[in-house]
Amino acid sequence: MSDSSAPRPNETVTQLLVRVREVHEKRGNCTMALRAELWLRLGGEELDISPANFHRSVAKGLVNVGLVSKRDADDLAAVLYCLGVTNSNNLFQKVQQGKTEPHGIGRNGKVNGKGRRKLQG
Repeated sequence: MSDSSAPRPNETVTQLLVRVREVHEKRGNCTMALRAELWLRLGGEELDISPANFHRSVAKGLVNVGLVSKRDADDLAAVLYCLGVTNSNNLFQKVQQGKTEPHGIGRNGKVNGKGRRKLQG
């Protein structure tokens, strides 16, 4: 039996999104490995998920994979901010707690290089 959240080096973003949808449909929890992999595949190497930049980075990541049009990115960032997506169980909080460090995202919200080896094969 394989772990559905384990990184799959040759997987496309579309295939990764299918796995994320499956977790969501089952109302399961995204593992830290799946969260970090998703963020890095959305362009996380160039995106800063520190507190001041989190909402804009999420919007830009969604633009990067074609889920949101570029002209809607600022509106999306504002909506995410207004809805308070920074709760105790989000990726930003896990970054601040250091729980994403083994998965490739350091406490500063930037890629730390530890987890990228797993994704590259």
